[in-house]
Amino acid sequence: MPLTGLQIFKLLPNTNCKKCGYPTCLTFAMKLAAGKEALEKCPDASPEAKAALGAASAPPIRGVTVGRGDRAITVGEETVFFRHEKTFVRHPGLFQIFDPAGLTAAERDAKLDHWRAIRIERAGETFQVDGIAVVETAESVAAAVAASDRGFPVAILAATLPGATAIAERIKEHRPLLVPPAGANLEGYAALAARLGIPLVVGAPDLASLADAARDAARAGVTDILLEPPGADPRLLHHSLSAIRRGALDRIHPGLGHPVFLCVGAGEIEKAVLGITKFASLVALADCGGETWLPLWTLRQNIYTDPQKPLQMDPGLYAIGEPNDRSPLLVTSNFSLTYFIVSTEAEASGVACHLAVVDAEGLSVLTAWSAGKFSGDRVAKALREMKAAERVSHHTVIIPGYVPVISGELEDALGDGWHVLVGPQEASDIAPFFRDVWGPLARDLGTHP
Repeated sequence: MPLTGLQIFKLLPNTNCKKCGYPTCLTFAMKLAAGKEALEKCPDASPEAKAALGAASAPPIRGVTVGRGDRAITVGEETVFFRHEKTFVRHPGLFQIFDPAGLTAAERDAKLDHWRAIRIERAGETFQVDGIAVVETAESVAAAVAASDRGFPVAILAATLPGATAIAERIKEHRPLLVPPAGANLEGYAALAARLGIPLVVGAPDLASLADAARDAARAGVTDILLEPPGADPRLLHHSLSAIRRGALDRIHPGLGHPVFLCVGAGEIEKAVLGITKFASLVALADCGGETWLPLWTLRQNIYTDPQKPLQMDPGLYAIGEPNDRSPLLVTSNFSLTYFIVSTEAEASGVACHLAVVDAEGLSVLTAWSAGKFSGDRVAKALREMKAAERVSHHTVIIPGYVPVISGELEDALGDGWHVLVGPQEASDIAPFFRDVWGPLARDLGTHP
């Protein structure tokens, strides 16, 4: 368990020398306990104190990296059971299961290129296929090499030890994940993983045996281990996933202090949902059509974000449709939910427009206004930085209907003939607002909606 401030204080020199930047050793100890400082700031800390604090501060779940290069994925290093306690450190990686049996080289490469090209931007995050889980077949060596050459982290879904060895030997420098078949004798696979220095998945029929299997693999020289939880149905799997996380955090058994690997068959989306919501670190999905990926990516994003930091869009001037200099200019905050609601309703209206997303530190419009982060001066400054005057010739900006109070300040701050128009309070009223308010105004200004 992590050490308390008083326990850390007893390990420090207690000289109050202020070399760490704090007035007393107790103050520094409290910062260490909160995870806001590093022991290296105390130049007089003894080797014994460094060893004790290092062991106590090590994450209860070991970090494991699969792959090399820009797309390498690291999992583990979690410290909490509930995200609101602090935050989850690393989101689960989603791997595409790939069975290359019967495919020509061209067909194989086309699939891999398709998966590599997938990039979906949502609320500041890029959704992409995190890795490829290659099913062992006669064609798997070439498939694994092709996936690795494209930068994908690779998991080897082994069927036999000789087959897994052939694949792992060819791509060992890419640091693949070795996944033995269910019920296999782990001794040979552990020896292979230890020899090549690659991570290994261990499984067992119950949690006690799973912890022992992980311990045995570590004794065999395997440095990086993932656990495959037992569970023949969702209820048992839920129990296993929760028990592994709780056992790791409470340091009940060192064999449980590892990330979790979950293999999901075709049509088992509920299993994938369970894995994402209950602590799986890597999820391998057998999905050819792609219809399950977007909801799973979205679910993962909603859970694996810092609860103390609102999900937010990058500030900027966004185009809805194909607007020109006569199109309306809307303003909103950069809270992601606000952006998606406003942009969706604006697009549905059929009127091309500009949407200025102002940095409000991820807060909704009313919350940001009450906190002084969506004031007239702040919005005006943002519009100038976005060079909105170069994008619209009518110099009219439409603000959210809930903050008409900023209209005067905004108009004064913008100057140069700008006009402020108070828009609707609800995004669902954007279409009738464009029709009934902006349309006549645009005609008077000599523009078109």
